[in-house]
Amino acid sequence: MEKLETVISFWETLFPSSLALPSDPPPLQIKGQDQVEKILVALELNPRVFHQVIEESYDFLYLHHPPIWEPVTSFSIDDPWLSMLNELYHRKISVLAHHTNLDSAKGGLAEQWIKILSLEGKAQPIEPYSPREFKVVTFVPLSHREKVLEAIFSSGGGKIGNYEECSFLLSGKGTFRPQAGAHPFLGKVGEREEVEEVRIEVNVEESYLSQVVEAIFISHPYEQPAIDVYPLFSFGDVGLGRIVTLSSNISQKDLEERLSLAFPFAAYYPDDSSPATYQKIALCPGSGKSLLEKIIQEKPQVFLSGELSHHDIAKLNLWGITYYSIPHEEGERRALKEVYYNLKERFKEQGLEVELNFEIEG
Repeated sequence: MEKLETVISFWETLFPSSLALPSDPPPLQIKGQDQVEKILVALELNPRVFHQVIEESYDFLYLHHPPIWEPVTSFSIDDPWLSMLNELYHRKISVLAHHTNLDSAKGGLAEQWIKILSLEGKAQPIEPYSPREFKVVTFVPLSHREKVLEAIFSSGGGKIGNYEECSFLLSGKGTFRPQAGAHPFLGKVGEREEVEEVRIEVNVEESYLSQVVEAIFISHPYEQPAIDVYPLFSFGDVGLGRIVTLSSNISQKDLEERLSLAFPFAAYYPDDSSPATYQKIALCPGSGKSLLEKIIQEKPQVFLSGELSHHDIAKLNLWGITYYSIPHEEGERRALKEVYYNLKERFKEQGLEVELNFEIEG
């Protein structure tokens, strides 16, 4: 059994909310009891999943598709969707949903397709995403170094990838002369003061920037602390979809045999003769419609995804791109199951004492 905040924090390190698109709803859809003992991983909330959660006494539900997307403006006892949510809430069953951050993150759905299809080569996001980051610098006397560091870390600063409480500390001397009206922590008005100080540098994501700066002001002993904020160059290997440049070419027949073992699919070939082998493959679990223009710019020979219209497919074929249509639900659930296997290993590595299971597929 683990604390709810511990479980949520663990998931946050794997699939950070900062990777979610702004249109995504908050990840913690229902906050239940403070202790978590049994977790069910499922693609979405539906009657089958709902009954499994209730009948097998789960207290935490982890989903890819958020059940609460639009604001709820009215309630009706006749609404089956609201009835399920109401029952989960009253039974204090937590619901956490990771949508586009699970699509974008390392080890997320797109990368699971690469693993499932045994595609070997260099992979990069179709639409790269990296949250804006800043370098925050402040200077504190030795006596308050730990207090200010703790304030920075507890407010979201100092995170780099899978590491937290990251900082750079440099000792030096600072000078200042308090003017009339000042109330200095050290020194006297009108006299220059020289102080042994520590320069603290931390990386801060944009979403945490204001609260980190505020935390420094609150914890800092100086009446007017010096705080420098520098924007950092954004780059990263996360984002929607993946383009795989294969280490060695794969034949059309070989690719289709691999696909047939993993998913149901339909193939749409260009009118002209398609290549006998493929070297550059683009993929996006779920719906790939929003990435269509990016795909055409990248010029892969193949695009694997779902929910494209007749006109979308015709456009891809016109550019010489073969399209393999993989049903949204089947494609994402298969990838999520691989995520689940990885989660079981990570839970074990972290020593988290919870039972983790995957939805009954029907």
